[in-house]
Amino acid sequence: MKTKALANQYCHDFIPYIWYGLVVSVVYILFGLLSADGARSLEYQFKETFFMAPYIITVVTMVGISFNYGRFKLAMQNGVSRKTFWKAKLLFIAKAALIVNVVNVIISFINMGMGPNETYLYYQAYGKAFSSVFAQSISMFITDYVVLLFIFIVMNTFGTMTSLMNKIGKSIFYSIGVVCYMFLTNLLTQYSSQRIISRFYARINGDAILNFIFSIGVKVPRPYPLIGFTIVLAIIAALFNLLFTKLEQVKR
Repeated sequence: MKTKALANQYCHDFIPYIWYGLVVSVVYILFGLLSADGARSLEYQFKETFFMAPYIITVVTMVGISFNYGRFKLAMQNGVSRKTFWKAKLLFIAKAALIVNVVNVIISFINMGMGPNETYLYYQAYGKAFSSVFAQSISMFITDYVVLLFIFIVMNTFGTMTSLMNKIGKSIFYSIGVVCYMFLTNLLTQYSSQRIISRFYARINGDAILNFIFSIGVKVPRPYPLIGFTIVLAIIAALFNLLFTKLEQVKR
């Protein structure tokens, strides 16, 4: 019972982030309309910026998912074990991903109503998977939900890991992350590094792996392998989440 109660409380506290995402999307669309040049009509500019709304909402809600220390304190104050807390987090993430996915799919359908389906990533990859519109819509919803669930679990796992650190530890961790990002970005621009990566990619037969995961190259690509692969990754991320949840937080 505590698991469901905690999950419901976490979900209730998470709802404002969906509104934040909607507000940020509206602001983004307005800026896009204000910056429109004379070569493009306002209608075209609106369609082009409206297309980004689901992705903006996802990014904003990812931030809300990653905040973990407050949820941890609430659980500990109510005498909840760490394993129960972990179960409550996963239940909350599943609910949050479902809510965000519903909002995103509704916006995506509105977007597709204003223009071609190919503007949406799912239809670019699996637009010919099913002849039935109903089956295609269900497939799109399930695929988007599984991918979003995986992303949310990863973000919460990241938040759980950083919640183990104090402010100094977080500053060092983020600084190292920025340095590593700059180093890797610079490394990838080097021709010698690109050759090494290309050779490694060819050695592991990267094309075959990507073709299998994303059903690339088949006559009628379907998202089943992608769904299965993402579920496996989500389970692995959830296990790491459990590992970090069981670790002791440092004194703040």
